[in-house]
Amino acid sequence: MKLNKDDRIKYDDSFYAVVAVIWSTVYLRAIEDGTTNYDYEISEVYKTYRDVEFLGKKVN
Repeated sequence: MKLNKDDRIKYDDSFYAVVAVIWSTVYLRAIEDGTTNYDYEISEVYKTYRDVEFLGKKVN
């Protein structure tokens, strides 16, 4: 799996967009745009990448 900027990740019923991938770390920001489409679940991300960093606050 190769993540790209703006890929959508589902984690605990919340959705995040990929901001950056640097080495084995994925940086995500919370998004709330009304759509429930996503590209990957967080479990898939952890199979390939070592660390996930969440930027900003969780959107409720």
